Amino acid sequence: MELQLKNIGMIKEANVKIDGLTVIAGENDTGKSTLGKSLYSLIKSISWASNTNPQKDSHYKNQFTKQINSIFNKQLSNNGKIKFYYEGVNFEYKIIDNTCQDFNISQKFNNTYSKIGRPLLIETPFIWTIYPLLKTIRNLKAHDIINDIDFEIVPTLEDLYFALTTKRKEKQAFNFNIENIIGGKFEEDNLSGFIFNKNGKKIKLINTAMGIKYFGLLQVLNNNNYLYKGQVLILDEPEVHLHPIWQLKLAEIIVELSKKKVKIVVNSHSPYMIEALKRYSELEEIEDKTNFYLAEDGYIEYQESLENIFEKLVLPIRELKKLKMDKYLND
Repeated sequence: MELQLKNIGMIKEANVKIDGLTVIAGENDTGKSTLGKSLYSLIKSISWASNTNPQKDSHYKNQFTKQINSIFNKQLSNNGKIKFYYEGVNFEYKIIDNTCQDFNISQKFNNTYSKIGRPLLIETPFIWTIYPLLKTIRNLKAHDIINDIDFEIVPTLEDLYFALTTKRKEKQAFNFNIENIIGGKFEEDNLSGFIFNKNGKKIKLINTAMGIKYFGLLQVLNNNNYLYKGQVLILDEPEVHLHPIWQLKLAEIIVELSKKKVKIVVNSHSPYMIEALKRYSELEEIEDKTNFYLAEDGYIEYQESLENIFEKLVLPIRELKKLKMDKYLND
Protein backbone atom coordinates (compact mmCIF):
# COMPACT_ATOMS: atom_id res chain seq x y z
CA MET A 1 0.00 0.00 0.00
CA GLU A 2 1.47 3.32 -1.05
CA LEU A 3 0.13 6.88 -0.90
CA GLN A 4 1.41 9.80 -2.94
CA LEU A 5 0.29 13.40 -2.42
CA LYS A 6 1.16 16.51 -4.39
CA ASN A 7 -0.11 19.98 -3.49
CA ILE A 8 -2.66 18.70 -0.99
CA GLY A 9 -3.22 21.07 1.91
CA MET A 10 0.21 22.20 3.03
CA ILE A 11 1.92 19.14 1.55
CA LYS A 12 3.93 19.93 -1.54
CA GLU A 13 4.95 16.33 -2.05
CA ALA A 14 4.83 13.06 -0.11
CA ASN A 15 5.42 9.45 -1.04
CA VAL A 16 4.64 7.13 1.86
CA LYS A 17 4.54 3.35 2.10
CA ILE A 18 1.90 1.87 4.42
CA ASP A 19 3.38 -1.60 4.65
CA GLY A 20 3.08 -2.39 8.34
CA LEU A 21 4.05 0.36 10.78
CA THR A 22 4.50 3.83 9.28
CA VAL A 23 5.84 6.61 11.51
CA ILE A 24 5.69 10.23 10.35
CA ALA A 25 7.67 12.58 12.57
CA GLY A 26 7.82 16.33 12.52
CA GLU A 27 6.88 19.56 14.20
CA ASN A 28 3.34 20.92 14.38
CA ASP A 29 1.82 22.25 11.17
CA THR A 30 4.05 20.24 8.83
CA GLY A 31 1.40 18.11 7.09
CA LYS A 32 1.41 14.97 9.24
CA SER A 33 -2.32 15.14 9.95
CA THR A 34 -3.09 16.04 6.33
CA LEU A 35 -1.55 12.78 5.16
CA GLY A 36 -3.48 10.76 7.73
CA LYS A 37 -6.77 12.39 6.79
CA SER A 38 -6.07 11.87 3.08
CA LEU A 39 -5.48 8.17 3.67
CA TYR A 40 -8.63 7.87 5.74
CA SER A 41 -10.74 9.74 3.14
CA LEU A 42 -9.44 7.61 0.32
CA ILE A 43 -10.07 4.23 1.95
CA LYS A 44 -13.46 5.32 3.27
CA SER A 45 -14.61 6.45 -0.16
CA ILE A 46 -13.42 3.18 -1.71
CA SER A 47 -15.62 1.26 0.72
CA TRP A 48 -18.57 3.51 -0.15
CA ALA A 49 -18.16 2.72 -3.83
CA SER A 50 -18.02 -1.04 -3.34
CA ASN A 51 -21.05 -1.83 -5.50
CA THR A 52 -20.29 0.45 -8.41
CA ASN A 53 -18.16 0.38 -11.50
CA PRO A 54 -15.96 3.41 -10.77
CA GLN A 55 -14.94 3.77 -14.39
CA LYS A 56 -18.54 4.24 -15.55
CA ASP A 57 -20.49 5.30 -12.48
CA SER A 58 -20.20 8.84 -11.14
CA HIS A 59 -21.18 7.58 -7.65
CA TYR A 60 -17.57 6.83 -6.74
CA LYS A 61 -16.26 10.27 -7.67
CA ASN A 62 -19.17 11.97 -5.94
CA GLN A 63 -18.64 9.98 -2.74
CA PHE A 64 -14.92 10.62 -2.75
CA THR A 65 -15.47 14.33 -3.28
CA LYS A 66 -18.02 14.44 -0.46
CA GLN A 67 -15.78 12.43 1.84
CA ILE A 68 -12.57 14.35 1.29
CA ASN A 69 -14.31 17.74 1.43
CA SER A 70 -15.98 16.83 4.72
CA ILE A 71 -12.59 15.94 6.19
CA PHE A 72 -10.72 19.00 4.97
CA ASN A 73 -13.63 21.43 5.10
CA LYS A 74 -12.98 22.34 1.47
CA GLN A 75 -9.41 23.45 2.16
CA LEU A 76 -7.69 21.38 -0.52
CA SER A 77 -5.12 23.00 -2.77
CA ASN A 78 -5.84 23.61 -6.43
CA ASN A 79 -4.03 21.44 -8.97
CA GLY A 80 -3.43 18.80 -6.31
CA LYS A 81 -2.95 15.11 -7.02
CA ILE A 82 -3.59 12.02 -4.94
CA LYS A 83 -2.30 8.59 -5.96
CA PHE A 84 -2.92 5.36 -4.09
CA TYR A 85 -1.54 1.91 -4.91
CA TYR A 86 -2.80 -1.30 -3.38
CA GLU A 87 -2.21 -4.87 -4.60
CA GLY A 88 -1.93 -3.93 -8.25
CA VAL A 89 -4.83 -1.46 -8.21
CA ASN A 90 -4.02 2.17 -8.95
CA PHE A 91 -6.22 5.08 -7.87
CA GLU A 92 -5.40 8.53 -9.20
CA TYR A 93 -7.24 11.79 -8.48
CA LYS A 94 -6.83 15.35 -9.63
CA ILE A 95 -8.09 18.17 -7.45
CA ILE A 96 -9.29 21.39 -9.13
CA ASP A 97 -11.15 24.17 -7.31
CA ASN A 98 -11.12 22.12 -4.10
CA THR A 99 -13.02 19.18 -5.60
CA CYS A 100 -12.10 15.88 -7.21
CA GLN A 101 -12.45 16.66 -10.94
CA ASP A 102 -10.73 13.72 -12.55
CA PHE A 103 -9.93 10.18 -11.50
CA ASN A 104 -8.53 7.02 -12.97
CA ILE A 105 -8.87 3.56 -11.44
CA SER A 106 -7.56 0.28 -12.79
CA GLN A 107 -10.05 -2.46 -13.65
CA LYS A 108 -9.13 -4.76 -10.76
CA PHE A 109 -10.93 -2.43 -8.34
CA ASN A 110 -14.01 -4.56 -7.58
CA ASN A 111 -11.86 -7.53 -6.59
CA THR A 112 -9.68 -5.47 -4.30
CA TYR A 113 -11.75 -2.99 -2.31
CA SER A 114 -13.08 -5.65 0.08
CA LYS A 115 -9.55 -6.48 1.23
CA ILE A 116 -9.11 -2.98 2.63
CA GLY A 117 -10.43 -2.88 6.17
CA ARG A 118 -12.53 -0.13 7.76
CA PRO A 119 -10.20 2.81 8.43
CA LEU A 120 -10.13 4.36 11.88
CA LEU A 121 -8.50 7.69 12.65
CA ILE A 122 -7.95 8.59 16.30
CA GLU A 123 -7.10 12.26 16.80
CA THR A 124 -7.97 12.62 20.48
CA PRO A 125 -9.64 10.73 23.35
CA PHE A 126 -12.01 13.72 23.67
CA ILE A 127 -14.71 11.55 22.10
CA TRP A 128 -15.32 10.08 25.57
CA THR A 129 -16.19 13.57 26.86
CA ILE A 130 -18.85 14.11 24.20
CA TYR A 131 -19.94 10.46 24.12
CA PRO A 132 -23.32 11.16 25.83
CA LEU A 133 -24.03 13.89 23.26
CA LEU A 134 -23.23 11.57 20.34
CA LYS A 135 -25.43 8.90 21.90
CA THR A 136 -28.32 11.36 22.18
CA ILE A 137 -27.89 12.52 18.59
CA ARG A 138 -27.93 8.93 17.32
CA ASN A 139 -31.13 8.19 19.27
CA LEU A 140 -32.82 11.33 17.95
CA LYS A 141 -31.89 10.46 14.39
CA ALA A 142 -33.13 6.90 14.84
CA HIS A 143 -36.55 8.27 15.80
CA ASP A 144 -36.59 10.80 12.92
CA ILE A 145 -36.56 13.71 15.36
CA ILE A 146 -33.62 15.73 14.02
CA ASN A 147 -33.38 14.53 10.43
CA ASP A 148 -34.55 17.92 9.20
CA ILE A 149 -31.84 19.72 11.18
CA ASP A 150 -28.52 20.44 9.50
CA PHE A 151 -26.27 18.77 12.08
CA GLU A 152 -23.16 17.09 10.75
CA ILE A 153 -20.63 15.04 12.71
CA VAL A 154 -17.08 14.80 11.39
CA PRO A 155 -16.81 11.41 9.59
CA THR A 156 -13.71 10.36 11.52
CA LEU A 157 -15.55 10.94 14.80
CA GLU A 158 -18.70 9.24 13.56
CA ASP A 159 -16.77 6.13 12.47
CA LEU A 160 -14.91 5.96 15.77
CA TYR A 161 -18.18 6.26 17.70
CA PHE A 162 -19.68 3.45 15.59
CA ALA A 163 -16.71 1.18 16.35
CA LEU A 164 -16.98 1.92 20.08
CA THR A 165 -20.67 1.04 20.16
CA THR A 166 -20.92 -1.82 17.64
CA LYS A 167 -19.33 -5.23 17.96
CA ARG A 168 -17.98 -6.94 14.83
CA LYS A 169 -19.21 -10.50 14.35
CA GLU A 170 -15.79 -11.75 13.37
CA LYS A 171 -13.85 -12.20 16.59
CA GLN A 172 -10.24 -11.04 16.32
CA ALA A 173 -9.53 -9.45 19.69
CA PHE A 174 -5.93 -9.55 20.89
CA ASN A 175 -4.59 -10.10 24.39
CA PHE A 176 -3.21 -6.81 25.67
CA ASN A 177 -2.14 -5.68 29.13
CA ILE A 178 -4.08 -2.41 28.92
CA GLU A 179 -6.02 -3.22 32.08
CA ASN A 180 -2.74 -3.59 33.98
CA ILE A 181 -1.38 -0.32 32.55
CA ILE A 182 -4.35 1.87 33.51
CA GLY A 183 -5.41 -0.11 36.56
CA GLY A 184 -8.89 -0.94 35.35
CA LYS A 185 -11.15 -1.30 32.33
CA PHE A 186 -13.82 0.56 30.43
CA GLU A 187 -17.29 -0.94 30.76
CA GLU A 188 -20.64 -0.13 29.23
CA ASP A 189 -23.11 1.72 31.43
CA ASN A 190 -26.80 2.17 30.63
CA LEU A 191 -26.88 5.76 31.85
CA SER A 192 -23.72 7.41 30.53
CA GLY A 193 -22.64 4.86 27.92
CA PHE A 194 -19.29 3.91 29.50
CA ILE A 195 -17.59 4.13 32.87
CA PHE A 196 -14.06 3.39 34.04
CA ASN A 197 -14.03 0.46 36.46
CA LYS A 198 -10.97 0.93 38.67
CA ASN A 199 -10.63 -1.97 41.06
CA GLY A 200 -14.39 -2.24 41.46
CA LYS A 201 -14.94 1.51 41.78
CA LYS A 202 -17.04 2.91 38.93
CA ILE A 203 -15.72 6.30 37.80
CA LYS A 204 -17.49 8.55 35.33
CA LEU A 205 -15.37 9.24 32.25
CA ILE A 206 -15.66 12.99 32.79
CA ASN A 207 -13.59 12.39 35.96
CA THR A 208 -11.07 10.14 34.21
CA ALA A 209 -7.63 11.32 33.06
CA MET A 210 -7.16 11.85 29.31
CA GLY A 211 -4.26 9.39 29.23
CA ILE A 212 -6.48 6.66 30.64
CA LYS A 213 -9.15 7.60 28.11
CA TYR A 214 -6.71 7.04 25.24
CA PHE A 215 -5.87 3.53 26.38
CA GLY A 216 -9.59 3.03 26.96
CA LEU A 217 -10.22 3.68 23.27
CA LEU A 218 -7.90 0.84 22.27
CA GLN A 219 -9.32 -1.39 24.98
CA VAL A 220 -12.92 -1.01 23.75
CA LEU A 221 -11.97 -1.17 20.07
CA ASN A 222 -10.15 -4.40 20.76
CA ASN A 223 -13.09 -5.84 22.70
CA ASN A 224 -15.37 -4.95 19.76
CA ASN A 225 -12.98 -6.70 17.33
CA TYR A 226 -12.03 -3.53 15.44
CA LEU A 227 -8.29 -4.12 15.69
CA TYR A 228 -7.88 -6.82 13.09
CA LYS A 229 -5.57 -8.05 10.35
CA GLY A 230 -5.59 -5.73 7.34
CA GLN A 231 -7.32 -2.85 9.10
CA VAL A 232 -5.85 0.64 8.67
CA LEU A 233 -5.43 2.45 12.00
CA ILE A 234 -4.26 6.07 11.95
CA LEU A 235 -3.04 7.55 15.24
CA ASP A 236 -2.55 11.31 15.18
CA GLU A 237 -0.03 12.37 17.83
CA PRO A 238 -1.11 9.70 20.35
CA GLU A 239 1.51 10.86 22.86
CA VAL A 240 -0.13 14.23 23.55
CA HIS A 241 -1.90 13.16 26.77
CA LEU A 242 0.61 10.54 27.91
CA HIS A 243 3.50 10.60 30.38
CA PRO A 244 6.73 9.35 28.73
CA ILE A 245 6.43 6.01 30.56
CA TRP A 246 2.97 5.47 29.11
CA GLN A 247 4.23 6.56 25.70
CA LEU A 248 6.56 3.58 25.82
CA LYS A 249 3.72 1.30 26.88
CA LEU A 250 1.58 2.54 23.99
CA ALA A 251 4.47 2.10 21.55
CA GLU A 252 4.77 -1.52 22.65
CA ILE A 253 1.07 -2.11 21.96
CA ILE A 254 1.31 -0.38 18.56
CA VAL A 255 4.21 -2.60 17.52
CA GLU A 256 2.35 -5.68 18.73
CA LEU A 257 -0.66 -4.72 16.62
CA SER A 258 1.56 -4.13 13.61
CA LYS A 259 3.14 -7.54 14.10
CA LYS A 260 -0.37 -9.00 13.91
CA LYS A 261 -0.83 -7.37 10.46
CA VAL A 262 -2.79 -4.26 11.47
CA LYS A 263 -1.60 -1.46 9.15
CA ILE A 264 -0.76 1.49 11.39
CA VAL A 265 0.20 5.09 10.65
CA VAL A 266 1.52 7.08 13.61
CA ASN A 267 2.03 10.84 13.42
CA SER A 268 4.28 12.02 16.22
CA HIS A 269 6.52 14.81 17.47
CA SER A 270 7.65 12.94 20.59
CA PRO A 271 11.22 11.60 20.67
CA TYR A 272 10.13 9.11 23.35
CA MET A 273 7.39 7.66 21.15
CA ILE A 274 9.52 7.58 18.00
CA GLU A 275 12.51 5.98 19.70
CA ALA A 276 10.26 3.42 21.42
CA LEU A 277 8.58 2.45 18.14
CA LYS A 278 12.02 1.96 16.63
CA ARG A 279 13.32 -0.19 19.50
CA TYR A 280 10.19 -2.33 19.88
CA SER A 281 9.99 -2.95 16.13
CA GLU A 282 13.58 -4.22 16.26
CA LEU A 283 12.81 -6.35 19.32
CA GLU A 284 9.76 -7.89 17.62
CA GLU A 285 11.72 -8.30 14.37
CA ILE A 286 9.36 -6.25 12.19
CA GLU A 287 11.84 -3.51 11.32
CA ASP A 288 11.60 -4.54 7.65
CA LYS A 289 7.91 -3.52 7.78
CA THR A 290 8.53 -0.34 9.78
CA ASN A 291 9.20 2.90 7.93
CA PHE A 292 10.09 6.33 9.32
CA TYR A 293 9.44 9.65 7.58
CA LEU A 294 10.18 13.28 8.37
CA ALA A 295 7.63 16.02 7.59
CA GLU A 296 9.38 19.32 6.95
CA ASP A 297 8.85 22.38 4.74
CA GLY A 298 5.95 20.82 2.85
CA TYR A 299 7.71 17.52 2.11
CA ILE A 300 7.37 14.12 3.77
CA GLU A 301 10.48 12.07 3.06
CA TYR A 302 11.67 8.60 4.00
CA GLN A 303 14.48 8.40 6.57
CA GLU A 304 17.10 5.67 6.61
CA SER A 305 17.88 6.47 10.23
CA LEU A 306 16.41 8.58 13.03
CA GLU A 307 19.29 11.07 12.96
CA ASN A 308 17.49 13.82 11.01
CA ILE A 309 14.30 13.28 12.98
CA PHE A 310 15.99 13.71 16.35
CA GLU A 311 17.94 16.66 15.00
CA LYS A 312 14.61 18.47 14.58
CA LEU A 313 12.97 17.24 17.76
CA VAL A 314 15.82 18.08 20.16
CA LEU A 315 15.83 21.77 19.22
CA PRO A 316 13.74 22.71 22.31
CA ILE A 317 16.32 21.05 24.57
CA ARG A 318 19.08 23.06 22.92
CA GLU A 319 17.06 26.22 23.36
CA LEU A 320 16.63 25.50 27.07
CA LYS A 321 20.37 24.89 27.42
CA LYS A 322 21.02 28.18 25.66
CA LEU A 323 18.71 30.00 28.08
CA LYS A 324 20.53 28.41 31.00
CA MET A 325 23.90 29.41 29.57
CA ASP A 326 22.71 32.98 28.92
CA LYS A 327 21.57 33.29 32.51
CA TYR A 328 24.90 31.91 33.74
CA LEU A 329 26.86 34.41 31.65
CA ASN A 330 24.66 37.31 32.73
CA ASP A 331 25.11 36.40 36.38
